[in-house]
Amino acid sequence: MRTSGVFLLVAAWSLAGFGSCVAQETHFAAPPLADPVQPSTNVSALAEIMGKVQMRHIKLWYAIKGRSFDLVRYELGHLRDTFETAVILYRNIPVELIAAADKPLGGIEDAAKAKDAAGGERAYAALTASCNTCHVAAGIGYILIHTPTSMPFSNQSFGPGKK
Repeated sequence: MRTSGVFLLVAAWSLAGFGSCVAQETHFAAPPLADPVQPSTNVSALAEIMGKVQMRHIKLWYAIKGRSFDLVRYELGHLRDTFETAVILYRNIPVELIAAADKPLGGIEDAAKAKDAAGGERAYAALTASCNTCHVAAGIGYILIHTPTSMPFSNQSFGPGKK
């Protein structure tokens, strides 16, 4: 299994002493690290970043169901990048919650390599559970994620592509 950049980033973050905020009761969506005198106006709010995660989460499900394993790996890369952005900008997200998402992401990747849709579905369920665990810990347990039941992307094919 590929070592995720998220895991490595979280490990480095912890060793640098940034993980100490885990013990504090902080809201995950506190303003990102920025110069308080000249705040950045181009930093995405955590809710916007999580909206991107939600979109990728949906696409990932349909790629798994459609057995489009190249698309699964493509969406995984973007999902990992988006999680990494959240970790970099919002350092008060508890390390263990971000690291918990790494195992199911790796499981999805392994399933895609093996062309195992059932294994991908199981790992996807674990990823969804880790999202909800983080939401509850953040005090936003009313934002619960689940397996999609309808397709919002009718302009994209989610079956195996042409090669």
